[in-house]
Parts: sequence; C-alpha cells; structure tokens
Amino acid sequence: MYVKPLGAECRRIWQRGDHALIGVSAGNSYFNQERLTKLLKWAGHSFAEIDVVYVDTHLDTMLIADGRAPLHAAKSSRSTIKDLRRRIRRSVELVDPDGVRLRVRSLTEVMDLPEYQKVRLSTDLAMREDPEFAATCEKMVRQVVGHRSTGDGNVMTKAHIEAGLSYLQAEAPLFVDSPSIFDVRSSVVCYHMLTPITDQLCRRDSSFRCAPENGYLIVRPTELGES
Repeated sequence: MYVKPLGAECRRIWQRGDHALIGVSAGNSYFNQERLTKLLKWAGHSFAEIDVVYVDTHLDTMLIADGRAPLHAAKSSRSTIKDLRRRIRRSVELVDPDGVRLRVRSLTEVMDLPEYQKVRLSTDLAMREDPEFAATCEKMVRQVVGHRSTGDGNVMTKAHIEAGLSYLQAEAPLFVDSPSIFDVRSSVVCYHMLTPITDQLCRRDSSFRCAPENGYLIVRPTELGES
C-alpha cells in the first residue's frame, strides 16, 4: 500500500498504531470489493483498533438536487447503501472473521454518540463563524459536486451546494476529533486522496484545527501511484 502521512505529527500518530478510522462513501466507485479488502487488510496489520464508518446520510438529498423525484431518490439511496454494506461485510469476513478488531457502523449510528454530538457543536460553530474553515468546506463541496456533475450532464446548482454542505456537516466531526468520538488515545483518518478539509485541519497555522492526537493518512493501493 502507498501510505503518506500529512506531516510529522500525523506520522507520529500513525506509528503509535492505536486506531484507524476508515470512512467509506456510498456511491463512490473507488470503493470496490478489491480495494476495500486491501485497505482493511493493511489496517488490520497496522492498528490495534479499526472503525469503519460508511456514510448513509443526505444521499437522497443530492439525488433530489439532480432532479430525481423524492420517492425514486429514496429507493435509489437504499439500494446504494445496501450494496455498500454487502461489500464491507464481505471484506470484513475475509480480514476479521471473528469480529474482534473491526467495528462497522453507519454515520447515522455514530451521530447518536454523545461524543460525536459534542464535537459536532464545535464544527458547526466553525462553519458559521470561522471564515477560513467555512471557505474550505465550500471548496471541498464544490470539488465533489463538480466531479459528480460532469458524469451525467447535470449542472451545479444551489441545491447541490446545500446538499453537499449538509453531507459534509455530518461528516466533519470525524475529521476533527476522532479520538474523542471513538474513545481512543489517538487516531488517524485514512482516505485515498488529499482533501481540502484534511489539508487545513492538520496545518498548525490554521485557525480551526483538529484535536492534538488526530492524524491523517493518504492510503491507496500502490499500483494507483503517488499522484
């Protein structure tokens, strides 16, 4: 696996090997069966504890922004999430058949945790009152929605931006303080690419930063390269 920590502090946290948070997006073609299995195998050899969180929120909202009818959007979202759960389950059965080290939860389940709700208060406040963080969040949403829009001819609309921001608002606490949310000493968030929000949160010169023991790794199969 190609692994790149985002700075010296992230490398230190990675080397401790306490905990990895692996976020999996529904409807993202990157997370096929082979890549999920490779990622979980790597994490199983690198960390004492692993949480896999799949995003199951605001998918229908984005489809409605695409012009889908609400009932069709809800049905499509359920099918997408069901398929993702199946892929994750197959990978977990291969990597951790006894279910000892890998925990799998939906983002909806995590959102019910009191620790998540505490961190959510601070991230929501930063989105409203920290201009740098708010701009970074909007930049990330525009990147994601922009890639999405080019695939099917849809143009980016205000509804897309609002749906994307709601999606990111639900996800952001995981990037900000995963040690508190998952009750671990330290944690690294693993993703296959650099994103605007992780780039800002791990910088010491930014106004709104991640928790001290929260790190970030770019992790992907070696054959996909370093770019």
